[in-house]
Amino acid sequence: MKVMLTKDVDNVGRAGDVKEVADGYGRNFLLRRKLAVLAGKGAEAEAKRLKEAAVKRETKDRVEAQALADEINNKTVVVRLKVGAEDKAFGSITNQDVAAALKAQHRVEIDRHKIDMKEPIKTLGEHEVSLKLHRDVDAHVNVIVTQDR
Repeated sequence: MKVMLTKDVDNVGRAGDVKEVADGYGRNFLLRRKLAVLAGKGAEAEAKRLKEAAVKRETKDRVEAQALADEINNKTVVVRLKVGAEDKAFGSITNQDVAAALKAQHRVEIDRHKIDMKEPIKTLGEHEVSLKLHRDVDAHVNVIVTQDR
């Protein structure tokens, strides 16, 4: 089955690509979720238009992400964590807590899914957290975890 992708699909292609896919995959997944349309006559012209729009959107997103990265790169955020006897932490600091702290302390709104933490922070001290703002743009934020009394 020949389809033209309307959105980027992982391991298949980018928006505007005309691809040959298995019938079931195309019919049951791509077409149902409106990720692709059947490639008929005139698909090449439509594909070209979609690619140009995708490139323009990609460039705009990259520029915005780079501006945001320049603004917040190597900033410091202070987050409080409840600690009991013998420095035993109650709870942890997650990417959602880091996003809220960035918003409160630096007035920068970051989607919590773009904050790349392998696992939540459960210890006091200074930690470096990386932000994946775009496919090509990364930034780092220093998170200082202090004791909440």
